Amino acid sequence: MNNNNNVYIMSLEGADIYNHMFRGREIKKEYIGMLAYSLELIKLRAEGLLVKTIKRTNNVKEQSDDIINIKFKYKVQNGASVIIKKEATLVKLNEKLLTLDLTIAKDLEKHDKTILAIAGVKKSIIDIKNEMDTEKWAEVKNDILRTKLYEEGFTITTVDAKTSKVTEDKYVVYKRSGSKSRTGQCLFIKEHLLKPMITWSRMGLDFISNDWDSDYAGLLAYESLVGSHLEDTMKISVDNILIVEDVNSKFYKKCNVVKTDDTTGLLGSFEDDYEISNCLFDGECLLEGKYFKDGESMNLLRQHMFKSASFSTNISSFLIKNCPVGQNFFTWEIENMFGEKILAKDVHMICTPTSVKALKFAKGLGMTKQEMWNYWKDIVRAEGSIFGICKHEKPSLRGVNDNGTLVQQTSYQMLNSTGMSFDDMDNLATFEKEYVMKLRNDDEAFIKYARKNASDLNSFLMMAELAEHNTDFISSLVFRDFRKHKIGRYVKHAKRGKIRLDGDYCILIGNGLELLYHAIGQLDVENPQSVSLKDNEIYTKLNEDGLDLVCFRNPHTSPSNILIGKNTWNTEIDKYFNFSKNIVYVNAIGFPIMDILSGSDYDSDNMVIFNNDKMLEVAKNCSGFNVCINKVKSESKKYIVNAKNMAVIDNQLSTSQSNIGTVVNMGQLLMSTYWNMPKEDINKEKLAELMKKVDIATILSGICIDLAKKFYSIDLIKEINNLSKSKLGKSLLEKEKPTFFVSISQSKTMKNRVKNYDCPMDYLQTILKDIDKADYKTDFKFEDLLVKQDIVKANKRQKREILEYVDEMCTKIASIKSKEAETKSDIKERDERLDSIIKYYNFYMSKKTVKADTMYTMLRQIDKSKNKTKLLNVLYITQKETFLNAFKNKSVHQNEKISA
Repeated sequence: MNNNNNVYIMSLEGADIYNHMFRGREIKKEYIGMLAYSLELIKLRAEGLLVKTIKRTNNVKEQSDDIINIKFKYKVQNGASVIIKKEATLVKLNEKLLTLDLTIAKDLEKHDKTILAIAGVKKSIIDIKNEMDTEKWAEVKNDILRTKLYEEGFTITTVDAKTSKVTEDKYVVYKRSGSKSRTGQCLFIKEHLLKPMITWSRMGLDFISNDWDSDYAGLLAYESLVGSHLEDTMKISVDNILIVEDVNSKFYKKCNVVKTDDTTGLLGSFEDDYEISNCLFDGECLLEGKYFKDGESMNLLRQHMFKSASFSTNISSFLIKNCPVGQNFFTWEIENMFGEKILAKDVHMICTPTSVKALKFAKGLGMTKQEMWNYWKDIVRAEGSIFGICKHEKPSLRGVNDNGTLVQQTSYQMLNSTGMSFDDMDNLATFEKEYVMKLRNDDEAFIKYARKNASDLNSFLMMAELAEHNTDFISSLVFRDFRKHKIGRYVKHAKRGKIRLDGDYCILIGNGLELLYHAIGQLDVENPQSVSLKDNEIYTKLNEDGLDLVCFRNPHTSPSNILIGKNTWNTEIDKYFNFSKNIVYVNAIGFPIMDILSGSDYDSDNMVIFNNDKMLEVAKNCSGFNVCINKVKSESKKYIVNAKNMAVIDNQLSTSQSNIGTVVNMGQLLMSTYWNMPKEDINKEKLAELMKKVDIATILSGICIDLAKKFYSIDLIKEINNLSKSKLGKSLLEKEKPTFFVSISQSKTMKNRVKNYDCPMDYLQTILKDIDKADYKTDFKFEDLLVKQDIVKANKRQKREILEYVDEMCTKIASIKSKEAETKSDIKERDERLDSIIKYYNFYMSKKTVKADTMYTMLRQIDKSKNKTKLLNVLYITQKETFLNAFKNKSVHQNEKISA
C-alpha cells in the first residue's frame, strides 16, 4: 500500500544558494516547498528518498533534503547593495537596544544577543568592503545565475551544532515540478538519485546520445506530468485502451486573425473569412463508468507522458447497441488507428493521440507512432497499469442564493469586457450588496460566515465560538473591529470583480458522442457531421433545458470571448454519459467554440456558466464582435538535450510568464479606454484601432500560458509595449488608469495614478463604496464579559512570557505578510511559512497550563495589547477550556452552534 503523504522540501532562491556557496551565508532551512503525493513521489520512495517525520501537536509532516525547489526571482546583489541592507539592519538593532529594560533578566539576555549581532554585522561590512573589487561581490543576473546552477549544480554545506561535523550535499538540476511548470522554478536533486529518476521520467528513452533535437520545451513539460498531485490512483489495463485518430472540423468563418503584420513586423489584427480547424477530441478520453466513484463524472488522469480528462461513459452499452448485424458481440473486433485489433468487449477506454504525449517524440527518436504506442504500453504495463487521478469535478464553494441555487463569482476581466451600463452593474451586484449588509447587521449571518472561512491561519473560529458563548461579546470593541476589518476585506475582494451570480464552473467535454461513433468507424473523418448538438448548443444538468446561458473561460479578455450557450437536452448523450451537474458537453463541429473560449481544449478545461437575465441581456449586446484567431507562428528552434539548453528554455519561460499579468491588465486598460470613449463618428477609427489592440492582447494572453511547452516567433516585450501605441500619432491610452486598477494592482502608489472611467469595473467600485454602513451597536466593555478572578494569584511571569511570545510571533507573521505574494505558488509558500510559525508558537503555548486567575489577568487588559486578536486566538487554541470559561456564559442559542 502506497504512502500517500506529501513530502515537504526546501524552496530556496537561487541567489541564496549562490550567497551560501561563494559568500559563506548560512542557508535557512524552511520546508515550505512540497513534493505532492504523485506517481513520481511513489517512485522516489522506491528509489530510497530519505524522509524524516516531524511531529508536533496536531501536526505531523514528512520532510526531505534529497530534493530542493529553486526559484530565480531575485538576482545576486553586488557588494554595495548588500552593505546598504546591512547598514539598515544595524539601525534596527541599535533601535532594539533602546527598548530593552536591563533590570529584567530576559531583556538582559536579549541585550547580550543584540550586541553580538551588531558586532557580527559590523565585521561583515568591513569584510565586504575589503573584497569589494573581487568577483565574489559582483552582481549576478537571474539568467546567468540559472545557467550557472543548471550546468554546475550546487553544494550545500551543513555544520552539526553538537558534533561540528561538516556535511556537503551535491545537487544537480532535475526537472520542473508538476505544479510549477509555468513559473520558471526548478527541482534540483541529490546526485545519486538523478540517473534512476530521470531515466524513469523519460520512460528509458534516450534523448541525449541520439542527438535528439525535436522538442525539448515539450519534453520538459511532459516529463513532469508524473509529478502532478494525485487525489487517488486507479488501475486501467493498457490492453483495454482503444486509441483512434484525432479528427478536425474545418469550416470558414469571419474572424479577426492575429498575425505578424508584414509592414511593421509586429502583431496586427485582420478581419478575414478564415478556415478554422477544431481538434474535436483534444485532450479527452472516454472511460467505462465502472472506474468512477459515485458522484464523479470526470477524472483527470496522469501517467508517463500521458494527460487526459476521462469522462464516465457507458462504452459497453454503446458498443452492444451498435454491434454490426450478424456479428457476435463477444468476437467483434475493432481496429485502432494503427490497424491493431481489440475485442469490442475489452474496450474500457477510448482516447486519441492528443492524450498520449509520448507520441509527439516518436519521429525524433527514429520510431513510428505505432512503435512508440506499443513501447508506452509496455512501460505502463510493467509498472502495474496504475494511472494517477489529479482531480474530479466539484460543485461551487461560493455558497447558494436564497432559493438554494449555487452561486459562482465573476472576474474583473469578465465584467469589464461586457460594456454594461451603471444600472446593469448595479443590478448584477445586488447579491453582494445585500450580503455585505447582512454581514454588517445580521449577527448570525456573520457567525456563519466566520465558521465557513475558519482556518489555522485566521481567528474566525475563535471569534465565532466566543460570540456564541456570550452574545454580549458581539457588542465589544474587539469583535466590532474584527468584524469591520473582515467585512472590509470582503468588500475589497468583491471590488476585484468577484461578485456572485447564479451559476457554477463546469468541465468541458467536446463531441463525446461523435467520439463513440468514430471508435466504430461511423464518423466521416474528412467532413465530420454532428450527431448530437449543433452550433452553440450545450448540454449540462446544471440548468434546465432550453435556457440561454452566459459562459466564460479563463483567460478572458474581450467581448469576443463571451459564449452564449443554449442548453439542449439530448437523449443519446443522457443515455451513454453519466454526467454530474458540473460537466458541460459542447459542440466544436462547424462552430468556433474553442477560439471563443481563448484556445480551450478538453483536458479538464472548464468554463463558468451563469443563469442570469441581466448578464444574458448584456452578453447579447456583445454578439457583434468577431472571434479572434491565433495565427502567430510557433518558433521552430530546436535544442539538444543538456543543462545549458534547459536553462535557455527556462529563462525564456520565466521572463515570458512574468508578463502574463501585464498582458491581461493591458487588455483591460484597452477595454476600459474603449468603453470610456465617446462613440461619435469622429472616434470610429480610434475605436476600431483599440479593438484591434484588444484582439492582440487576447491572443498574447493565450500565448503566455502556452509557453510552458512551446515558443512563438515574437518578441513578447515589444508586442506588449506596442499595445499602447497608436497609428494615429498619439498613445491610445491616457496616463491615468481606471479606478479599479487600485483593487487589482499590487502597486502601493496606484491610487495616485487613477481616475474614474465610464467602464463596468469602475461602476462596480462606486456601487460597492456606497453600501450603507452597519447599524449602530451599543458598546459593551470587554472586562464586563469576564468572570472575575483573583489577580493577586495570577502567575505574572507566565503572563509576561505569553505576551512576549505572542508579540514575537506577530512580528514574524508581519514580516512574511509584508512581502507581496504574486503567484499561486508564492501564496502557497507564504501560507506554509505562516502555518509553520503559528504551529510552532501554539506548540510551545500548549505545553503551559494557564490557570483561571492568570487568564483573567491577561484578558482584562486585552485592550492594551497591540496584538489583541492574535493573543485571544492563541489562548483559545492552546487553552480552550480555561479560555472559554473565563467568559460569562450568555448564549441565546443555549450553547447550540450556529451551522455553517
